[in-house]
Amino acid sequence: MKIGYLTFGRDDFSYGLSLSMQRISKEHEFFRVSPRTARYVDVLLFSCFWWEHIYVMADFLRKAEIDKSQDLSRRPFIIVGGFNTFNPVPFGKYADAVIVGDGELTLYKLIENLDADLPGVYRDGDKSVEYQIVDPLEGYCHETNQIGRIEIARGCRYKCRFCAVTFLKPYREVPVEEIKRALVGCTVKRVALFAPEPTLHSQDKEVDDLCDIFGKTRLDTDIRLDNLGKRRDNMPRVGIEGISYKLRKSVNKAYTDEKIFTQVKKLIDAGRRGLFMYFILDLPGEDEDDWADMVNMFEMIGEIPGAENFLLKPQPNVFMPSPHTPMEYDNIHYWRDYRSKWHRVMSKEGERGWKVMMCEANRVFGPTSRVLSMLSTRAGPEFKEMEEHLVRKNALNVRGGRPMSLNIKKLELYLEPFGGTEKYCGTYTEETAPWKVVRSDKWQMSKKSTKAVSPLVK
Repeated sequence: MKIGYLTFGRDDFSYGLSLSMQRISKEHEFFRVSPRTARYVDVLLFSCFWWEHIYVMADFLRKAEIDKSQDLSRRPFIIVGGFNTFNPVPFGKYADAVIVGDGELTLYKLIENLDADLPGVYRDGDKSVEYQIVDPLEGYCHETNQIGRIEIARGCRYKCRFCAVTFLKPYREVPVEEIKRALVGCTVKRVALFAPEPTLHSQDKEVDDLCDIFGKTRLDTDIRLDNLGKRRDNMPRVGIEGISYKLRKSVNKAYTDEKIFTQVKKLIDAGRRGLFMYFILDLPGEDEDDWADMVNMFEMIGEIPGAENFLLKPQPNVFMPSPHTPMEYDNIHYWRDYRSKWHRVMSKEGERGWKVMMCEANRVFGPTSRVLSMLSTRAGPEFKEMEEHLVRKNALNVRGGRPMSLNIKKLELYLEPFGGTEKYCGTYTEETAPWKVVRSDKWQMSKKSTKAVSPLVK
């Protein structure tokens, strides 16, 4: 059987598909496909990691002239997996089978029997599907762009209220012996040992020692603020999230300004080069006082001796409620111009007056991207019709592998027949959430016990 496969976005996000495909019988032939070649395979695999990828997949299938409505004798059998299938309903209109959750024990069984009734496989119209959890995990190295990517843990022990990973994936570690096996088989020097929080691994030091023994340079740089001392990176990456303590506390990441100040001072005193700081804009309850708090924090950091030679790289993101989290039903203010606001506060040409070196990122999702993200994650079976309608009206296209809509007024107008932007960007309820087809019979999700701290109280 000829099997075509494709991932979207950065190459290193093909890890999950590569891990799943390794179990498939070597009797099959594998091809990375393009729109010109996709029609000539028997099975077509897509891996969709980000919210954008369902649009890119739809565009690919259109260019390949493949549609699920066609008879199977004229097209490939289509399978979709990847993290963003946590709402499988819209994907079901494009694919014959949607793998929900960990896929490495499901994909090869499905390839051997495309009609098999398997847990974790959603087919269009199903009333429910079981989110798959694999345990124990195995060591595996996927080499791409001269970097070996090795997973060392899956899931997260922390309970940040906005993050689907912690509420969908219970924490599991790859055993050290399995990590060692993956390192031994890795043919490149640079390795990214990844997990939502790599330093959480109970044998983190042993993993570090193995990298030294085998001459590997670790590239994983994402880390919690509390654990900065466990890494030697000159430019680590930390999720600060809320722009104020009030907002950070409301999402269960209660870093005080003083804690952030202390940790940055330690980096400066140790001669580190800088720090990436991820922020989330538009968290519920955000107001001008929160922006003033962020500015005050940067001014505090700017007073640290040596700050003038320390590089801060603030990276803004905007809040997009994720299914299967305590914030899944929250609304967003998609019309707020956060691009201009961030630039005004952070850029050299703006109001910036602190002394620490800055290299601010100015790419912030605008109104159209925020609406498209909510359609992708919140829509039900109407998504395919809606996407095709927007394309026909020239209100949506894919450029450079990303969905684009340049006119928010046009987007709002053409979404009116489907309930308008309020339907997808406003407050949701459990009754209107299509992603509730996903269930788990194996573990209790703890989001109901994760209380919100009122963002109105400091």
